[in-house]
Amino acid sequence: MSVQRIASRYAKSLFDLAKADNSLDKTYEDIRFVREVLKNDDFVGFLKNPILKKDIKKGAFNKIFGERVSESTLNTLRVMLEHNREAHLSSFCNAFRSLYYRFKHISSVKLVTAAPIDQALTDKILKEFQDSKLLDESIELTQAVDPSLIGGFVLEFDNQVYDASVAKKLDEMKKQFSENLYIKNF
Repeated sequence: MSVQRIASRYAKSLFDLAKADNSLDKTYEDIRFVREVLKNDDFVGFLKNPILKKDIKKGAFNKIFGERVSESTLNTLRVMLEHNREAHLSSFCNAFRSLYYRFKHISSVKLVTAAPIDQALTDKILKEFQDSKLLDESIELTQAVDPSLIGGFVLEFDNQVYDASVAKKLDEMKKQFSENLYIKNF
């Protein structure tokens, strides 16, 4: 079974439980905390270590997450550990986040520009995509700068990429010129 499928099943289970308990926002905060902990390379290495016994890992889970997350979140983490799925925690958190965003109508967007841009231009770009119903009204925005774009922007959302960069336009022109339409092909 694929990692994505495994993670999605655990995430869907916790999501449904949190929705039924009216604790969806609290559970989302729990998952955000778990994601922050997973940014620690030592902890990830600890989880992936096959020599360590489950009891040691379970004790670490209780110490790290016991006071900070709800009982249902902690139980889900424990079940994942019991079924040797602790290496998939990052994918689990991403799957839960996707479910939460879909339910709350939040679009996760990454805007990459060639140079830093002001808030007015950022809002204008996002408004165009919202007006065309490609983005939800609520947006979680991540911005980055990539000078190799030369100009324009790249917008990533919902596993889609809208590339309006000068570098892409130049690549397209290069391909068109390489296909010389004026030489007859025999």
